[in-house]
Amino acid sequence: MGNAVHNSRNGRENDGPQRGAERERPRTEGGSQAHRGRRGRLDDPAREKPILPVVFGYDIAAYSFARIFHEAAGVRSLVVADAMRGPIDHSSIFDVRLVGKGSLDDEAAFLGILDGLAREFPDRRLILLVNTDEAVGFVARHRDSLSRDWFLPYGDRKAVATANSKAEMAAIIAGLGLSAPARTRIDLREPASWEGALGGVTFPVVVKPEEASDLSRYWNQGLRKVLPLETREAALATFARWREGGVDTRLIVQELVPGDDTTQWVVNGYVDARGTVTACGSGRVILGLHQPEYLGNAGIILTEHNPELIEQAKSIVTRTGLRGFFSMDVKVDPRDGAARWLDLNPRIGRGHYYLKVAGVDLAKAMLADMEENGAHGAPGAGLGQADAAGRFCQSDAPSADPAPEGAACATNAREAIFCIIPASLANRRYIRDADLYARVRRAKKAGVVNPLAYSADRSLKRAFYRLANGFNQRRRMRAWYPEPTDSGF
Repeated sequence: MGNAVHNSRNGRENDGPQRGAERERPRTEGGSQAHRGRRGRLDDPAREKPILPVVFGYDIAAYSFARIFHEAAGVRSLVVADAMRGPIDHSSIFDVRLVGKGSLDDEAAFLGILDGLAREFPDRRLILLVNTDEAVGFVARHRDSLSRDWFLPYGDRKAVATANSKAEMAAIIAGLGLSAPARTRIDLREPASWEGALGGVTFPVVVKPEEASDLSRYWNQGLRKVLPLETREAALATFARWREGGVDTRLIVQELVPGDDTTQWVVNGYVDARGTVTACGSGRVILGLHQPEYLGNAGIILTEHNPELIEQAKSIVTRTGLRGFFSMDVKVDPRDGAARWLDLNPRIGRGHYYLKVAGVDLAKAMLADMEENGAHGAPGAGLGQADAAGRFCQSDAPSADPAPEGAACATNAREAIFCIIPASLANRRYIRDADLYARVRRAKKAGVVNPLAYSADRSLKRAFYRLANGFNQRRRMRAWYPEPTDSGF
């Protein structure tokens, strides 16, 4: 890969392997199976190769990815990023490989990086781990070539396209007898169509780009991840302003479901190669992030098990045909108590570590799929027990409970608090329901887990970063969401 790629620990270049990399290289038992079928065919000798999770990104989701594999199998991951950021800096549980700025956004450059890594690590079974819409789309487009060298825990091109299509997902949800907010599409290139398109929704609404990649392209022109609009007039004026500013894209306009952050839920899981949902759990959002670039992401989650939402999510994911990791957003409408399904993301999600806190191990689900569904196509059962290698690393999160004998799906049954912002913000100001507040207080006593606070990855610099980040998150919450609202905005 030439000079464009180099090893880094804390941002420093290093011509050789990172210190401790050989000492902590993963091992696999002789009975492990290479994966075939939808993720391509690996030759039989690959069955003996140790795995190497390769995580792309520098945010808290990337760190959480590396952590769950470190906890599940004692594996030291490789994190690839185009910049060094606080969540991945000064870590001792993975190595960091810095690549050229923007190279992960360039299709040819990204392919070159992956090809180079495959040549560099011929003695490893490489696992490709990404968590952006653009990267998942990239993997889907190049699945046939990538699967020769990489294990790909993501859906194929058709399934990913279905998950990303608002129209197709609305049809799937309706066909299952479930509910989603009414929505319509606006093409900013066709202003004559705006009035008619808005006739299909009731205000207030939220507006978001149809393609997530448009956010970075048009951020300076005012396009946002989610923008609430109260009236038709406000919507038309906003569309006109964006068009005049050069925003040339399509938008989704969706009816706003009322309710503060505590009416929002998340459901995450894993689907194995045979299409069986082998892990799926839920969490109740207590407080979300409200700065514009992160709006819609959870900051504090109560790991509450909601069997109805879990079963509905499994039905949606199965009908969509996804494989690998998934995450879903749903809001319980306070007007009638109905679940309104908002999004299906064909990736693990930014706050996925909440499921580990709840006792569901998505790394083990993926490893079980990789090992058990290789040559034999057996269903991924026995999740929550030892993985094929039978090794565990220290974990500050509660250990995963064994699934009931014969069960195909591991799910959560433990209530605790997951947080990436100070847990003290889960207070009476933001939790207006007295019963829910009491439940959150009990859950805090059971455990409060920030994925960045890992006892196997201690350092003063990381501790300082967490303290500084917590201070900044508190400041941002005061600035962007000082009081809860009935809309969550």
